[in-house]
Formats: sequence, structure tokens, C-alpha cells
Amino acid sequence: MASRTYGQHCALAKSLDLVGDRWTLLIVRELLDGPRRYSDLLTALRPIATDMLATRLRHLEEHHLVRRRELPKPASGTVYELTADGAALEAVVHAFIRWGRSLLETRRAGDVVRPHWLARAVRAHVRPDRTGPPLSVRLVTPEGAAAVRISADAVEDLDDDTAVDVTLTGAAEVLAAALHPDRAAELVAQGRLRVDGRADALRRLAEVVTAPAGRAVPDRS
Repeated sequence: MASRTYGQHCALAKSLDLVGDRWTLLIVRELLDGPRRYSDLLTALRPIATDMLATRLRHLEEHHLVRRRELPKPASGTVYELTADGAALEAVVHAFIRWGRSLLETRRAGDVVRPHWLARAVRAHVRPDRTGPPLSVRLVTPEGAAAVRISADAVEDLDDDTAVDVTLTGAAEVLAAALHPDRAAELVAQGRLRVDGRADALRRLAEVVTAPAGRAVPDRS
């Protein structure tokens, strides 16, 4: 059966032919953090149906965006990983994260939060032209925590027990709002955000993660 296509000779349309289906970019988001077993993807992407995940992975493999690899011994099993073309979608994923940041400020009942998505959000918002000395940040929600080190060269995940410069604690929607440079102090004053760590670290974080123009911050008046 022929795959669906927009039938338009346009780079956007042809890109959406490959990655525009539901769940596809979320699979890419998970694989940007490294190879994953099928069961790991199924858990991370819940409530995706297993047949949907299998179909999307097969489509990505057919178009050389994802490949399967057997783990070397003594490990066993198969993992999925991005090809170079698949990894190049990181910029697309990050653009969506920046554009949709304000959509996170209201959380619907039942919406799932995974701690590693917080680290991905920081990666998406970091401005390379504003990075300086390394800055380590931990984001803590009721669902779990993630920590990253931001440097001029990379944004790296940190272990749970690594000391950091600043820790932000709050609901996921609060931490999303705190990525806006003008919101953190307001959220602290409201008692919705807790900040622990070096006095200058929150200011530096606001400078580093100032996002390019995207969706406007909702009017809260």
C-alpha cells in the first residue's frame, strides 16, 4: 500500500510526508537521548499503542531516519537509534519546544510528565551565544527530577547525586513558565517556585535560556 503524501513539491510538505504523522516526532524526541529498546520507548511514550509504535518505527526505518542495532555481548536484545538524518531533526524538535513553551503553563488533568523532558526543554532553550562558564541546574517536579550542565560546548545530563549551582522546584507547568526570563521572580513571590543554590545562578540561567521569539506569553491580567 502506498504511503500517504501531500503530493506537493515543497520541502515542508515532503518533510511532513516523513515525520508529520502523530507520535513520530515524539519518538524522535526520545531517541535524541540515545538508543532505546522497544519496551523503553513503549513506556516513555505511554499511552501510545504498541501497534502504533511498531508502525511508526517501521516507517522511520524505511526512510532511513531510525535503525535497529543488536547490543554487543554480554548485553542482549535490540535497540533503536537515530541515523544522522534522524538526529538532524533535533533542531526541528527544539523549535517546536520553544514555540509551544507557553502552552505548558496550563496542565490538563491526566497529562503525563517525564523528568527527562525537562532536560530536553533546557536544551531547546539554551542560547549558545549567551553561554559562559559552566552552569549546572536541577529541575525538580513531583514526578521526578533532571539535572544538566550548560557549557559553551554542550548541554550534558548529570547524575541525580551531582551537586548543582541552582535547583528549581515546582510543578512542571511552573518550571516551564520559569524558563521565561521575566517570570521566575514572580513565581517565587507567589510561592509556586522554590529556588535553592547560588544567588547569581538563577539570573545566569535566565540569561542563558532566553528563547528566540515564539508564541507570546499569555496575558495573565
